[in-house]
Amino acid sequence: MQHRLIITALLAPLVACAVEPTTGTAESAVTVDDTDLAPECAGILTYANAASATELDDFLPSNVVANLVARRAQAPFVDIADLSSVSGIAQARLSAIAERARTASYIDATCAGVYEELAVSADDAAAILGYANTASEAALLEVVRFEKHTVVPALLAARPFANLQGLVDVYGVGTSTFRALRDAAIESPFDELVSRVNDADEYALMRTDFDWFATLYDMPGQPTHLTCWGIASSIVVGQLGGTIRPELADGDEVYARAAEAVAIADRFGEVGDATAGLAHLAAQVDGQTFFGCSQGFAPDPWSGVTRTFYVNTVTGYRVLVETWWVE
Repeated sequence: MQHRLIITALLAPLVACAVEPTTGTAESAVTVDDTDLAPECAGILTYANAASATELDDFLPSNVVANLVARRAQAPFVDIADLSSVSGIAQARLSAIAERARTASYIDATCAGVYEELAVSADDAAAILGYANTASEAALLEVVRFEKHTVVPALLAARPFANLQGLVDVYGVGTSTFRALRDAAIESPFDELVSRVNDADEYALMRTDFDWFATLYDMPGQPTHLTCWGIASSIVVGQLGGTIRPELADGDEVYARAAEAVAIADRFGEVGDATAGLAHLAAQVDGQTFFGCSQGFAPDPWSGVTRTFYVNTVTGYRVLVETWWVE
């Protein structure tokens, strides 16, 4: 029996694995990285780190100002999540801080603002609206992270959206769903590589937009193994009969599994240069932790499928990889 698997040797080439306010008109761009802060919006943090307590007290409650000043005295704010971790700061006050930063010329029109604790560029905003207004119901069901069978019909009914505020005002479009919409709307270098892998259709498939819970229960064949990490044992063991691995996945594991899929898909040269895509993935997963599962299936006695998915425990960034063999 000869399984059409790619040996480890094929993987070797792939696995290596305070400023002044600005009034400029720098060109906006989409945000391809797994971040809550578009580069065009970095001035929001510059302002939050530099504004005097007196100025902040003009539009924030005194106790929130005290919390913010005490926190930044320890270390400057580095992202929106860092700023929103201050007691008393959530979306409404993030938006207020962003608008004060705009008034003081720390950001300009290339930064659209902060929505659902995500600072987006003007081009991000255009891409998100374009996606939200045109994505199919099936695509939205994969992207929406909360009550998708309620939220997706609400999104479809509310289209077309003229602005981001109209989008986030839809019931259920919270921080995780809005970020997922941003990610789905923008093609990163890794997303472009994923498309080439899938187009090759050579015993490998990858995705970055999927519902991990639905994926866990999707079984394209007789289950052969299930091992998960960071997911409740009541689901994995109690409901599905799998096993729990104690340690979470790290960035190296995610990268290696993706590189394996690329090598399999490219064995006849159909994928092409994967350098940029894999480098982008490496940058997104470096130093991160992921929950997920490895699943095995036998669609028939002559073939097998191994599916692995990873979800960032903080940001929700996700990667799914399937590889398969046929006798």
